[in-house]
Amino acid sequence: MLRRRTPPPVLEIVPAGEVDDALLHTLGDDVRAALGLQWRMGERTPLRDEWMDPRTGLYRSVHLMHALIGSAGAEKRGQAPRWRLAIADAGFCAAEAGPIFGEAEVEGCCAAVGVAPLRAGSGADADVLRARVLTVALHELGHLAGAAHCGRASCVMYPSRHIADTDHRGARFCPVCVDALKTLGIRKT
Repeated sequence: MLRRRTPPPVLEIVPAGEVDDALLHTLGDDVRAALGLQWRMGERTPLRDEWMDPRTGLYRSVHLMHALIGSAGAEKRGQAPRWRLAIADAGFCAAEAGPIFGEAEVEGCCAAVGVAPLRAGSGADADVLRARVLTVALHELGHLAGAAHCGRASCVMYPSRHIADTDHRGARFCPVCVDALKTLGIRKT
């Protein structure tokens, strides 16, 4: 169920492990342009060896999500809510889904994006990587806002299983998802 959030949340971009700070600043500015959210850089959090799935060689995203949620802290009365988006230059996996590009706590406060798999194919190009990171980040932020997966393949809320899905859908919300986000206080889309 979608609910109204006012004022819009402040986005905290959290570097997870070693990740390029310039990419994070670019992402913050791109999210501000796309959604109108204010953002700030959060404190770097480690990616722990014990979070690695020995079978896949990927980090289990659930552990990073728990660390984000555990360190989020309560908002002070009257303060804008805060969303935390961890960005890691690593790959993630989830128990039921296998390899994933990102994960979010639906209608929650925290999400994570793995950059490493977004480098596949033409993702080594800086502009392609930038577009892919923004697309996955907007998808996960949509979940934080309460948006579900969308059946329109051109909508950023369409689920991605392959990098081609991410490239095809791009970083735009369909009109139905735009309306849903606007009811949540996200004014730009």
